[in-house]
Amino acid sequence: MKVMLVDDERLALVRLENMLGEYRDCKVIGSFSRAELAVNHIGELQPDAVFLDIHMPGLNGLKATERIHTISPNTKIVYVTAYDEHAVEAFELGATDYLVKPLRRERLGKTIERLRERISSLKPPNEEGLLYHCLGAMQIRKTDGELEFLKWRTTKAKELFAYLLFHRGKVINKNTLLELLWPELDDPQGLANLHTSINRIRSTWKNTFGDGYISIRYSQYGYILESKELRIDAEEWEQQFRQLNPVSIKHVLEHQRLLDMYRGNFYEEDNYVWAEGERQRLKALWLQHARQLGQFYSSHDMSMEALRVLHRIQERDPLNEDSYLALMNIYARLNDTDSVDKQYQFMIRILEQEAGVDPSPAILEWYARWKNDTKACPL
Repeated sequence: MKVMLVDDERLALVRLENMLGEYRDCKVIGSFSRAELAVNHIGELQPDAVFLDIHMPGLNGLKATERIHTISPNTKIVYVTAYDEHAVEAFELGATDYLVKPLRRERLGKTIERLRERISSLKPPNEEGLLYHCLGAMQIRKTDGELEFLKWRTTKAKELFAYLLFHRGKVINKNTLLELLWPELDDPQGLANLHTSINRIRSTWKNTFGDGYISIRYSQYGYILESKELRIDAEEWEQQFRQLNPVSIKHVLEHQRLLDMYRGNFYEEDNYVWAEGERQRLKALWLQHARQLGQFYSSHDMSMEALRVLHRIQERDPLNEDSYLALMNIYARLNDTDSVDKQYQFMIRILEQEAGVDPSPAILEWYARWKNDTKACPL
C-alpha cells in the first residue's frame, strides 16, 4: 500500500517512516511537515492511506481530512497525535484508526492490518451485465469498463430502441409508435419502416453484444421490449439518490460521488421530445441535491469545493439567480473582486438574452452594497 506521512515534528516523521519500513507491503511515497503541502500532492500521488497528525500550525489534521477526501475519496486516514481528546470527532470523519504517541509496534501492526482490510474492500466487484448510459450521450459500458457506442443505421431505429427501453416490460401499441416516429407516412409505409427498425435493433445488439441482453416481441397489436442483465444509469442514479444519508462530513464523499455520477440530462444529446418530462424530473432531483451539497461546502468554509458545485448548477440551470448570488458571496469572501464583477455581468447578460428580465431587487441591492464596501475598504 502507498502511504503519506504528515507531522510538523521532524523526528516523529523519521520514526514513523522507519517503523513502516518494517512492512514489506507498505511504501512511504511522501513525507510532509505541513498539511497544506500534503493536500497539494494528494491528487498527484493518490495514496492508499495518510498518517496524519492533528495538532499542526496552519491547516490542522481534522480540516485537512475534509480536503483530502474531496480530492481522493478512497484514501484512508490514520490520525497520529499526542492527545486523545479528538478521537470521537476523528472517527466521525471516517478515520480508519487513531494512534496516540509514542507509537508502539504492536499497536501499529493492528493499524496496518485494518488498513489492508479496508483497502482490499475498495476493489470494485465484478458487476454483472452491461451498463446502459442514457444520462448525456447514449452509450454502453461493458463489464471491463470499456465504453461502446452502438452503430445505428438510422436515427429512427435508435429512437425506437430508446423509447421501447424506457417503457420496457410494457406492450406499446404499434399505432403509438407510428404516430411518434412516422406520422407523415400512411399505414403501410409506416408499418414497413417499423418492422425494418425492429429488425435493425435486434441485429445491432446481436452483432455488438451477442444474444441475451434484450428481446423484442410482438404482442397484442404492439411490441414489448424486455431486458436481461442490462443496467440503466438513470435508474441506478435515482435509486442511490433515494437512499442517501443527510449530507455531513461523514457522508459528503458519498454525496459528491453521486453528484458526479449524473453526467448529463436524460437523453440530452438526442433531445427526444417524448423524454422531456423525465428529463426535467431527473434534472430537478439533481439540482436539489447539488444545491444541498453546495450549501454544505460553503457553510464548512470549503470554498473551492463549493465553487465547483455552484458552477455546475449554473451550467444546468442558467436562469436561476440563486447560484449567481452564492458564487458572488464566495468570491467576495475570497476577496476576488474580478470574479464577483464577472458573475454579476454574466448574470445580467444571461437573464436579458434568455428571459428578457432584470435581476431581482435583492441581488441588485447586494451588489450595490458590496460595491460600496469595496470602495470604502480597497485592497
